[in-house]
Amino acid sequence: MGLATHVRIVPNTQSKKPLSELTEVMRNHQITLLGQLCATAALAFSITAAEAAEKELLDILLSNGAITQTQYDELLLKEELKQVDVANISFAEGSGLKVSSGDGRFEVEIGGRLHLDYTDHSYDSRMGTRPVSGTQVRRARIEINGAFDQNWLYAAEFDYAKNKVALKDILLGYESDSGATYTVGHQKQPYSLALEMSSNDIPFVERSVDNALVAALTDRAIGFRYENSGSNWFFAGGVFGDTLKEGTTAGDEGWGPSARLIYTPIIEDDKVLHLGIRAAYREVDLATPTLSIKDKTTDFSELSIVNSGALADAESATLFGPEIAGSFGPLFFTAEHTTTEISRKAGSTLNFSSWNAAASWNITGESRASVYRIDGGEFKGIRPLRDFNPSEGAWGAWELSARYAEIDLNDGNLVGGEEHALSVGLNWIPTRNVRILADWTRILDTDESNTVRMYAPDMNVFTLRTQWNY
Repeated sequence: MGLATHVRIVPNTQSKKPLSELTEVMRNHQITLLGQLCATAALAFSITAAEAAEKELLDILLSNGAITQTQYDELLLKEELKQVDVANISFAEGSGLKVSSGDGRFEVEIGGRLHLDYTDHSYDSRMGTRPVSGTQVRRARIEINGAFDQNWLYAAEFDYAKNKVALKDILLGYESDSGATYTVGHQKQPYSLALEMSSNDIPFVERSVDNALVAALTDRAIGFRYENSGSNWFFAGGVFGDTLKEGTTAGDEGWGPSARLIYTPIIEDDKVLHLGIRAAYREVDLATPTLSIKDKTTDFSELSIVNSGALADAESATLFGPEIAGSFGPLFFTAEHTTTEISRKAGSTLNFSSWNAAASWNITGESRASVYRIDGGEFKGIRPLRDFNPSEGAWGAWELSARYAEIDLNDGNLVGGEEHALSVGLNWIPTRNVRILADWTRILDTDESNTVRMYAPDMNVFTLRTQWNY
């Protein structure tokens, strides 16, 4: 590519200018011509260099398998290679770094979360067991997920809290053109709204005491999961092995199915009514570590108010119960109930139960209805109407929450204890990626069946969390 320039100098016989002036004019013409030639050469060189760099980039992408030979040939014929032809690098909406190929067939998103907690207990020293107060990194996660060949998806999530690495989600999935999704790997079991909602999104620092009964049997595990949804319904079900735990011994692993069905008769921008029913069944192998169910006042303290002890002869467990949730303008509420039947080899069937009811009010007017996901049967986190910016009089979102919860692990001659707890929280969300949460929990009542439970009523637990996620 180049430019052709022709210059012809013709003497002017009519000129009255002296010879020295004519010489100066010719010199100026030569300088102008030289400038044009230099500019032309520079332009040609830059275009050639750019084309060479683009070809080198395409060669690298082809050798790495990022593009096919057909795509390579098509891009090579383009007069100008644009970034969108190769990849699109951006930040997902309110989330992590997202990189996708130009044809949309490949995508990877990198995110993470950091939860820093301070906890303090006020308690009766006659309890005999001292709850531990202090600070901890509650969660420090790196999350990678994405898609390839359009319909295939993957996820990998690792937690680095407490100076050790814990495996959270690691899975491979396929989403059919009809919308059904099939996943296999270490993932959440579909049972509880509280468990399905992310810890980034729930309106409290921690899930309620009733969750101890649910999580003991339906926490993350390796298995197969199917889910599908319509305009006002969601279903998820699967078959899973045992939850991964530290210190497990040799023995066959337990297994079982779980399922959750959601119907949403009202689903609008500012109002949602969510109704659900769920069930789970689990075979417990007698050679595996014994099943036990217990709560913790805080994750840091690990003080248990209720504790079933080792259920060494447990053979199977069945869980079932309803859930309800809704968001009407700034009001958000949830309630869940679980009944658990545990069959034993050498004893009668045990019946445990737990439930909670909670509500929150967004003082600044935000609505969780706007972040409801019917394709997951869950509510996402609050998004401030105006991000924190004092110079503009914007203070982010403020949320006031309250929750009552109960758990009963008493049945027959087994006395695991009973506990009633009230939690109140105030949350500040300056941006959708940052939350400051302050929770106060009071143990209202127990069955006073041992020394801990006798003096646990009136215990106060205060927790302050700084949360950052992207």
